[in-house]
Amino acid sequence: MPVFAVRSVSGQLGIVAARNRVDAVERLDEFANFEGCPIRELPELMLLLDMDDEGEFTLEHVGEEMDDAIREFAYALVRKAFDGVLGQPEAGERDPMDPNERTPAQKELIRKAVEAERGRVRRKKMAEPLTERGREMKRQLDLPTSLIRKQERRVARAVLKRKEVPQDPRKRH
Repeated sequence: MPVFAVRSVSGQLGIVAARNRVDAVERLDEFANFEGCPIRELPELMLLLDMDDEGEFTLEHVGEEMDDAIREFAYALVRKAFDGVLGQPEAGERDPMDPNERTPAQKELIRKAVEAERGRVRRKKMAEPLTERGREMKRQLDLPTSLIRKQERRVARAVLKRKEVPQDPRKRH
């Protein structure tokens, strides 16, 4: 199954295995609405996780191809800043230089790149739900249009067949 990276306008990156791009956005809706955000299929998924003393996962390393793809796709400005500050970092390492060893000028360069990155991504305008009720649901629940349109189709089929309307748009009937 393909693995997709979706970059939100707030700077978060969702990574999910999904059948296609629409499915990826729908699955990531568990965390936030990534509809209209830039999305790219990753060449690989390779992560090294560890567990701290409190039982929480920590990300230790990212695979080389995945690291390159994510940085180029989702955080190009920060990548450029790190390349200028650190030289060419080893692939997969999040930060080979101790942040306490950076000069104030290096820290400022990286901070400005992160700030610029947060404002760089904009949502694309997406199709709206077909019905007024669907548009109202989208405004209230902040769901991707694809999920609402699936529910609209289910409701329309149920009404036409005079059946009970399914409640959960994620359930496949």
